[in-house]
Amino acid sequence: MRYVIGLDVGGTTMKGAVMDETGRIIARGSRETRVHNNLPIVIERMASLVEELRQSAAVPVEAVGIGFPGPFDGPSGRSIHSPNLGLRQVDVRTPLAEAIRLPLAFENDLRTATLGEAVFGAGKGVRHMTFVPIGTGIGMGNIIDGQLLRGAFGISGELGHVTVPGNTAVCNCGKVGCVETVASAAGIVRLARERLQKAIREIPEEVQMLPLMQRAGGELERLTAQDVAAAVLRGDPLAAEAWKEVCEVTGWAVSLIINLFNPQMVVIGGGVSEAGDLLLEPVRRSVERHVMQAGHETTRIVRASLGPDAGMLGAGALALGADIWSGDGELRVVE
Repeated sequence: MRYVIGLDVGGTTMKGAVMDETGRIIARGSRETRVHNNLPIVIERMASLVEELRQSAAVPVEAVGIGFPGPFDGPSGRSIHSPNLGLRQVDVRTPLAEAIRLPLAFENDLRTATLGEAVFGAGKGVRHMTFVPIGTGIGMGNIIDGQLLRGAFGISGELGHVTVPGNTAVCNCGKVGCVETVASAAGIVRLARERLQKAIREIPEEVQMLPLMQRAGGELERLTAQDVAAAVLRGDPLAAEAWKEVCEVTGWAVSLIINLFNPQMVVIGGGVSEAGDLLLEPVRRSVERHVMQAGHETTRIVRASLGPDAGMLGAGALALGADIWSGDGELRVVE
C-alpha cells in the first residue's frame, strides 16, 4: 500500500491528511494560515503540519501534494498570485523541499479539489467532468478526456468572472456584472439584503414577520447564505425571489460549460451545495432553458460527495500521480 500526504492550503487555515492510494484517510491535522506577505511563516507551518502528520500516522509517506490558493504554476512550484496570503511570484517549492525532504507536487487549490472529486468522489470513473465549487465565489475545474485542464498560464477556470448580460453589480475583481456577484454565497446574501432593505422602506410592519428577517435577528449584516436557504424552505417570498435569481444565473453559467466543454458530468460543490436539491433542481431547470438541447440530454448535474475533504484528497491524488480515469498510472495535464 502506498501512502502520501495531501495539503489544502487556504487563506485562513491549512488542512492536511495522510491517505492511502484508495483515498482512505489515516490521519488529519490543521494549522492556522492567517499571515500576509510572509512566505517563511507559511513554509514553516506547512512543514510543521507535514511532520505532525507523519508522526501521527506512523506509515511510510512517499510524497506530499499541495493545493495552494490563487493562480499557481504547478510544474515550477511557483505562486503567481495568492491575494489571501499576500504573495506574488514567489517560489514555494524550493524552501518547502528543503524543510521536509520529500517529493512535492503542486497545483492550484481549485484544481486539487477537482482532482479529489474526479479520482475519489462523485466523478470517479468519469472521463469528462467539470467541478463547480460555489462558496464565497464560484469557480470551475475541468477534466477533459481524463486530463486536468490548466491553461497556458495556469489560470483557467475563472467562471465567476464571466459577465452576465444585464447584471450591474460591481465585483470584487473590479469588473461589473460578474457571475459570482450573484452565483455565490456573497451574491445570495447581497440579493436577500437588497430585497429586505426595500421591504423595510415599503412595508416596515409586515417585513418583521418574514422568516428571513427573523433569521437575521433584525440585523441584516448577520445574514448568511444558509439563512436565506432556510427562509426559502419556510416560504419566505423575498428569500425565494433571491434564491430564484441565484439558481437562474448559476444554471446559465453551467449551460455555458456544457456548450463549451461537453462534459459527461457537472459536479457542484462548495458550501452553497449543502442546500442539496433546493439548489440543484432549479439549477437543472435553468440549464434546460439555456443549453443546447443535445448537451442537456447527455450531461448529469450532481452534488459533490467529498465536501471539505476534496482539496486534501485531490492533493493526495496529485502526489500519487493518480490517473484521473483509471485510478493508476501517471497524471496528465493539458496545458
